[in-house]
Amino acid sequence: MNFRQAQGKQIQRLDTGIEGNFFNFLFVDQHYASNPVLRRIFSLARKLQHHSLLIEEITEADCALLAAENKTLAVRRPDFQRSEVHRISFLRSPVNQAPTQPDFIGYVIFKRDFFSGQPPRSHVFESVMPPFRQAEHNNFIHCQRLYELNTSLGKFSVSGVLYAQQNDLTSVCAHVGLRTALACLLPDGDITYERMNALAGIDHKTRQVGGSAGLAPADMENILNGLNLPFDKLIHEPSQQLLLPTEYQRDLYGCIESGFPALVGFELDDPAAGATGGPRHVIPVFGHTFNEDTWMPQAQRAYFGGAQSYFPSENWLSTFVVHDDNFGPYLCLPRHFLKKDHFRVMYGLKSCPTTINSLQAEAIAFAFCNAIVNGRPRAGNDWYDRFAVFTRRGWLVLRTLLIKKENYLKHLEEIRAWDGASLEADMVQKFRDYLPPIFWMIEASAPELFNSSRRKFGEVLLPCDKPLSKPLNASMLLATRLPGLVYFRPGQLQIEIRPTQLKGHTPLFSFLSQ
Repeated sequence: MNFRQAQGKQIQRLDTGIEGNFFNFLFVDQHYASNPVLRRIFSLARKLQHHSLLIEEITEADCALLAAENKTLAVRRPDFQRSEVHRISFLRSPVNQAPTQPDFIGYVIFKRDFFSGQPPRSHVFESVMPPFRQAEHNNFIHCQRLYELNTSLGKFSVSGVLYAQQNDLTSVCAHVGLRTALACLLPDGDITYERMNALAGIDHKTRQVGGSAGLAPADMENILNGLNLPFDKLIHEPSQQLLLPTEYQRDLYGCIESGFPALVGFELDDPAAGATGGPRHVIPVFGHTFNEDTWMPQAQRAYFGGAQSYFPSENWLSTFVVHDDNFGPYLCLPRHFLKKDHFRVMYGLKSCPTTINSLQAEAIAFAFCNAIVNGRPRAGNDWYDRFAVFTRRGWLVLRTLLIKKENYLKHLEEIRAWDGASLEADMVQKFRDYLPPIFWMIEASAPELFNSSRRKFGEVLLPCDKPLSKPLNASMLLATRLPGLVYFRPGQLQIEIRPTQLKGHTPLFSFLSQ
């Protein structure tokens, strides 16, 4: 039994919404050793308008996970004595009102570990809070999960990305970063440190972690491989150098825009480290913010970048959304802040192995858009003709996602042009009969459509499991949907073109509607 399902003993129900009567800083200072991460979580709860706290104690008798964690801790540190665990739930309802599901905001598990002759060590074992900023604030997190909580006031649920903080004894930053990333993908929505350590060969006797001993990239890969989770890897080390200052960020964006988390490792500045390099840190990345008014995409091309074939949608990314176990959940890492001088490794998780990456898929899709426009410069349809002009002039915006068939079919059934036209049912059925379970979808848009209206001309669909054909030919195409036209590839190199009543621009794909 985990900390979410354990039946806690209620210690206190505390009003926090009375003006001038409750102070987050003072409460954390007095009761939780001024823990800065806990202060960050309380600040998020304040933004989400918490009016009361439910504080419960969790014991080993009620939580098998806690008993197992403490048993492992005793192996790692024989002077370990006991632990004290509080589960703090944030509620919008006052203490004199029974909370309902809309009143529940989120929770945090705070753990103190006691050792003989030493002050206790404390950390946030886990927390799930909803992000304060949502899509309407241009904040996009595609891999949130629903977590259920069994409290002394009833059962509640919260949707968010699981956060955890290392104890630097049985878990380090790579453990908690992996835990956040894996929780986004694993069916149970979580994984234990015991399982990760077993996969990495850490028994806390012959091999330990903590202090200066962390998880090496090989350990992280053993964990991912042991869970049968495919991933893309990008490294920047003396033996394998990146060329551009932020070269890894296109790959990172391609991962999180497809709804998958990533892990980014970087080296810290340490003047004493010398040629061996400084200590390293790992953080999970799982979302991004979007700046619809950014100057850079157009200015880079017009003033600094020269001719480009298209605009990658990544140009409108403002920051990456990350957890950092040193600072707290839902922090924004500015685009281009972490450059190759410090970047060391990225693991981009995904749902299946792919033979081409998102950057290659995007380039292939543009080549097919060019081929279509060369074969059909105009179609007598305003929006197709605009697509043709934008393609020839290099003005297309391309957004690449690795997508499941059922999500794409739902998208096709829901999209509408401004005049209300939809894709015909028989056309949707053809996609249903024709498409593989997972494939690349590259959405084609225009800057003004993409950044303001969140709409597009259409999309190009490519297989994700076929090696790149050289020279490129139609075997790499699954289908293309454009205003008024749909292109299918029924045979190896055959193309079938069918008209459709859906002749206008349509909404971008959104994970929020799935």
